[in-house]
Amino acid sequence: MKKLPLTLFLFSIWSTVIFGQLDANSLMGLPTATDMAEINGIASPQIGSIVYNLGDEEIYRYTGVTNGWLAATDDQLDSEVNLATPIDVDQSGEAAPTAETNVQEVIQAIAPITSGAARVFYPPSIEVPVATNGTFTLNLYTQYTAQFSSPTATSPSAPNIPVYAANELHYYVTFADPSVFNTSSMSIDANGVLTYTVIGQPVDFNTLINVVFVVK
Repeated sequence: MKKLPLTLFLFSIWSTVIFGQLDANSLMGLPTATDMAEINGIASPQIGSIVYNLGDEEIYRYTGVTNGWLAATDDQLDSEVNLATPIDVDQSGEAAPTAETNVQEVIQAIAPITSGAARVFYPPSIEVPVATNGTFTLNLYTQYTAQFSSPTATSPSAPNIPVYAANELHYYVTFADPSVFNTSSMSIDANGVLTYTVIGQPVDFNTLINVVFVVK
């Protein structure tokens, strides 16, 4: 019987760690100016140009002829909220009442900036029956209030979870498995009642449907 020679190949793997240090002189920085006078003196700037003001240590961007150079900040300050009428709540120096901005208008102007992200939330997980084909309805709002109103467990001294009224919410289905649901006919009414049609069963007994609520 012939014997085949066995050849062993040995590979030696070396792991090399390279450490690098940035040279301060090789970093690209923004153009700088000593103050706003120098910035406003820039000839024919392009919209979108940016410059760093050494005076107030802020970055400014050029927005066009109308508004000129504006500080590129998003500090959510009252100065960054656009109001139709300046606020003068004490009528200082006015002989008669004027059409000034009221408190409600101020709150409405600030709210989209300070609470935009907090207005969007996911309802709790619920079971959606898909065992048989057909058209069904599911009240997303009552499912949400049922779980939020009676949690299984709470921490000590935890208050009740606040819930919104049905007409205080917008309802969305951001995704539904198209192999299980007829996504083109899926709909939600103003009270949060979802109407859906099952066209097939998931092969692994699992499928996805994502629901999002947005506070009006």
